[in-house]
Amino acid sequence: MNRQSPKSILTGFQQAWNTHDADALAELFVDDAHFVNVTGLWWSNKAQIRKAHAFGFQNIFGNSTMTVGRTEIRMLGDDHAVVHGRVTVTGQNTPDGQQAEDRRTVFSFVVTRLTDEHGTHWKAVAAQNTDVVPGGPETHVNSPDGQQAVRYRS
Repeated sequence: MNRQSPKSILTGFQQAWNTHDADALAELFVDDAHFVNVTGLWWSNKAQIRKAHAFGFQNIFGNSTMTVGRTEIRMLGDDHAVVHGRVTVTGQNTPDGQQAEDRRTVFSFVVTRLTDEHGTHWKAVAAQNTDVVPGGPETHVNSPDGQQAVRYRS
């Protein structure tokens, strides 16, 4: 895979997702990368990222498709960047095997340019995926009864 720009991490993630290939997805990351998923699970290396996505493709996302929308890149010098992308996932399975509604997220990657025997390319050092709730709350508050979505603006 040609990874000549920071954006290639997001497009590579989309390609790996759409072929349900946890190995290809994990190869987008450095060995000690961190990944925080939409529920706050935090993986601390490429092997954990691969294992988690293999499970997801086997049990949750095996029929899903990822579409990338708006993407922005902010360079942090010559060899580092932050990549943000709006993502839609269709075809997620519910625990009882039904198809869930589309899921929209904002994906954030911190990427670095590396040079090795394969040439110069970009890899992710960190990623976080955040669910976008349509018409959703501004934040959440915790109470003895559990977490609640709240709005501070009327």
